[in-house]
Amino acid sequence: MNPRKVTTEFSENDHKELFADITQEGFHIFNRRCAEIPGFYPNKFPSYPTLDISDIKEGDRITIRAFFAITKDVILQVDSGHIDLEVEYVDRNTKKISGNIVTELPSTFALSKNTSIEIDLDEVLYKQDR
Repeated sequence: MNPRKVTTEFSENDHKELFADITQEGFHIFNRRCAEIPGFYPNKFPSYPTLDISDIKEGDRITIRAFFAITKDVILQVDSGHIDLEVEYVDRNTKKISGNIVTELPSTFALSKNTSIEIDLDEVLYKQDR
């Protein structure tokens, strides 16, 4: 499965926090709290269903959106797409979720299939029905 691709055109000067995260970490995961900050993201995103930590359990498949640098040039170009995770652990107190990436990603990306990452509940777009 390939990430659903959305090319975004925007300036590093207009979205400094987003670009700083991508530059430092190699990626940025879409976050509902950041989406409330005017201008944090280049585009308006759809409203995703509100989730409660009790909605997520181990073995569930969830979807996030990640932004990646697609060039190493002086002018950074960024692309984003949906990534599916299989939930490995849910910390109900901190609302943190550990999940294994099940989406095949290009080898040049900072994340890859079969990598476990920890995310906040606010970074989950939706839980998939299986």
